[in-house]
Amino acid sequence: MTQRPTVSVIINTDGRAASLAQCLESLQYLRYPNFEVIVVAGPTRDGTHELCEAWGSRIRYGTCDVRNLSKSRNISIQMSSGEIVAFLDDDSVPEPEWLDDVIPAFEDPEVAVAGGFLHDHTGKTYQWRYGVMDRFGAANTSFHGPSPALNFPYTANFPHVMANSAFRRSAIVEVGGFDEEYEYFLDESDIICRFVDNGWKVAQMDNGFIHHKFMPSHIRNESKVLTSWYSLVKNKTYFSLTNGRLHSTLDQVKDVITALVEEFRTHVRWAVNEGILGVEYLERYEDEVDRAFREGWSRGVSQERRLVPADSLKGVDGFKRFPTILPAAEQRCFVFLSKTYPPASIGGIGRYIHHLARAIGSQGHQVHVLTTGEGHDRVDFEEGVWVHRIVAKDHPVPATLQVPGHIWNHSRTMFMEAVEIASRRAIDAVYAPIWDVEGIAFLEDHRFPIVHSLQTTLEFYLDANPDKRVDADFMESFAKPMLALERRVLIESDRIHAISAAIAEEIERRYQMKFDSQRLDVVHLGLEDMVPSDAIVPSPIAAGAVRLTFIGRLESRKGIDVFLDIAADLLARHPNLHIDVVGNDTIPAEGGSTYRLEFEKRAKGKYDRSRLVFHGEVDEQALRGFYACSDIIVAPSRFESFGLVHLEAMMFGKPIVGCSIGGMAEIIEDEVTGLLVAPGDSSALLNALDRLVTDDGLRQRLGAVGRKAYEHRFSAASMSEGVVGILGRTSAEASI
Repeated sequence: MTQRPTVSVIINTDGRAASLAQCLESLQYLRYPNFEVIVVAGPTRDGTHELCEAWGSRIRYGTCDVRNLSKSRNISIQMSSGEIVAFLDDDSVPEPEWLDDVIPAFEDPEVAVAGGFLHDHTGKTYQWRYGVMDRFGAANTSFHGPSPALNFPYTANFPHVMANSAFRRSAIVEVGGFDEEYEYFLDESDIICRFVDNGWKVAQMDNGFIHHKFMPSHIRNESKVLTSWYSLVKNKTYFSLTNGRLHSTLDQVKDVITALVEEFRTHVRWAVNEGILGVEYLERYEDEVDRAFREGWSRGVSQERRLVPADSLKGVDGFKRFPTILPAAEQRCFVFLSKTYPPASIGGIGRYIHHLARAIGSQGHQVHVLTTGEGHDRVDFEEGVWVHRIVAKDHPVPATLQVPGHIWNHSRTMFMEAVEIASRRAIDAVYAPIWDVEGIAFLEDHRFPIVHSLQTTLEFYLDANPDKRVDADFMESFAKPMLALERRVLIESDRIHAISAAIAEEIERRYQMKFDSQRLDVVHLGLEDMVPSDAIVPSPIAAGAVRLTFIGRLESRKGIDVFLDIAADLLARHPNLHIDVVGNDTIPAEGGSTYRLEFEKRAKGKYDRSRLVFHGEVDEQALRGFYACSDIIVAPSRFESFGLVHLEAMMFGKPIVGCSIGGMAEIIEDEVTGLLVAPGDSSALLNALDRLVTDDGLRQRLGAVGRKAYEHRFSAASMSEGVVGILGRTSAEASI
């Protein structure tokens, strides 16, 4: 073929609106330039039909009035116009290269169907790679390569592809489409068998990856345990009789089905004993399989197929190209490293990587986030981002490198995952935070261009934890090697992203080095707008009261000691004031106690505990609730490389009090979007908060201007555009 053929991507769905939505979203990232999308929805009303209607003219949408997958497939073929029809399960997500990998197989005019590898629900291991099917509908997946030698009519075992299949339309027309006897199960195997028996070939590819999430359905529950057996037994009986009549006797067919029924019976009894199924399923099972065997046998022996007129399968005119976000030539592949990522508990780095990845993904680029996994490795497509949750493996530390073992294990594990990603497509650039030198294995190998972002470093951590700096064992075994690695990262990275000018200047001073201005980019962070949001609001306070909230970890660097020094005084001065303290309050201060415990001991009897409440660390929804309900946000950090709390306050239109140092001074315009005080100055902090508590007009003005500043300067879109520019320059420079 000299031109790429038109392809109709077909999704037959019923009762899976949520997974269908994700499947449709993923199609916006396909790199193939010439495909349309057809969705045929079954009778279940769960929002699927409304979802399809919302996609408007971007897709072709039809309905099937019965729950019969083969009939739905035939309807979708009749509605489509592509030379090739490619089927996706509604709980599947294709990788962007899927069609580019599979469609070249059709350059061989004898190929009727082609398919690639199918990941299981983990996204790492496989449900199907290479396999063959016998005439009883049993699969053999022990093969380590394709089986082209079995492409001949009436072979006892024929090459097969599973839930990842593209069909030549002319071949479908020739064999009469899908046999509508198969309402579910073996429908795909049956038509492939008929292709082979009619002299066509099956092409088994070693790429074309699809991720199959294997969601619950009308025949299996959330535990992936079967709850209905009728279609499985009936269709296997029918398949064996219609496709195996030259290969087996009726007694052999009966023996195969009897064995299947007994296997299912054993499993049902186990599920009932384990409490996974109710006892009523024992009788239901016997009723279903008895009816299934009788009906499958009768229809199979009759040799009467339920096919559709060939002419109806020729499709329609008017190919409707599906609009992808970016054409393939403009799509880039970026890898982001972040030890934490939602839905797990996240800190500042995890939060901004989450927002950044989604924002860049929404531009149409292929984004992979590599983060810490638990239990087993898994890969999921979430909100336009491929999230790789990978469990750290043990890796020997190179003899030339001094690095703590757990740091190396994490970094090297993520590097190996990136190598696997790169085996499927080129990685344009890697983006890593400097904290915990997550990118050290990437820097050591230097296979991929890498950008490091500047946030808080270990040097700044030691400032806030002076007890660590005088701990000789900690310094020798961990801190000194890590500080040396941080300095290496600062010097050797392909490019540096400074999230504020202040952090770049401070790092140059503290690490006694100078950045090459040609490889340093200052791009402020931005965040997705969380207003309105699904916030969980805190308990109400008295009508007319002013709510002041401290947000941040209760540690010296966040200035909690400065704030608590004036908290009781603030409450005494302002009877209408309520104070919330939100953040991890279990961090030891000097002496081993915590700032909260020390304050409660020192201020006992000097304040009303109902008016100053410590909430500890809260989840994202609760945090948004505090922002939404507060009148004033205070975060008097001694230093911030940027200051996400300050930005989030502006996002919610709240006046913010910070310190005139570091990134805070770049975010907050004093007396315009908030108030700035000298770091560590409790008197100045008290005066600033006094002003805001007593002046509602000032609070409203600062909050409103702060919201506009967020919209114009600190949105996720503006951040992502800046970071994409950095990554693009990094990739371009690496290719020179």
